[in-house]
Amino acid sequence: MVGSSKAIEKVFHAIIRCAEVESPVLITGETGVGKEVTARAIHFQSARNKKPFVAVNCGALPASLLESELFGHVKGAFTGAISNRPGLFRESEGGALFLDEIGDMEKRLQVKLLRAIQENEIRPVGEDKSYKINLRIICATNQAAEAVG
Repeated sequence: MVGSSKAIEKVFHAIIRCAEVESPVLITGETGVGKEVTARAIHFQSARNKKPFVAVNCGALPASLLESELFGHVKGAFTGAISNRPGLFRESEGGALFLDEIGDMEKRLQVKLLRAIQENEIRPVGEDKSYKINLRIICATNQAAEAVG
């Protein structure tokens, strides 16, 4: 990222502040303003920078597929589940999971995501046990902050 205006300096400062803490981050802004670039900058300035940065566009996948992509699934959990899949949460272990367009996510799935963030554990689709997770969640939306959730 390059720039020298007051506005971009505020963004740079916010990236550094966010990189220094472990809490989840929500980035808001219009389409095309660089939310994913900002998320990557936060990750690569953080202590987790040697671990994976995994990105998914939540608005590009139907809810049923998104749940399986995020949380994983076990063989036979649904038609087409021909093998176990760990999911993006577990693939991001130790690093960061970037959830782009989180505001487009179905409410039911937002509730499951909230539980994962609060409890630091996930349960794959069709699984009868939960798995502890250790990762940073960075989310982005082009919706107004008041409208998210």
